Amino acid sequence: MTQNRLNDLNEKIEKETITISEVAEICSAALESSSRHAKDIKNILKNIEDRLADLQEKIQDLESKSNLGFNVILEDEED
Repeated sequence: MTQNRLNDLNEKIEKETITISEVAEICSAALESSSRHAKDIKNILKNIEDRLADLQEKIQDLESKSNLGFNVILEDEED
């Protein structure tokens, strides 16, 4: 729905001359827009999940490579 059409329908609402089919048009446009935004959000979240999985795999690789018989002493404790 274009902004001009939405403005026209808003004027009709203010004048109380809007028809049920025009109300349905507004609802339909709102649902379509919401659906598009939800799809965009879903794609962004999927991208984030994929990146997190890659990072987790890299961290696990680093941890497995660091456990080859060598340990790093982070703090020197006195006995």
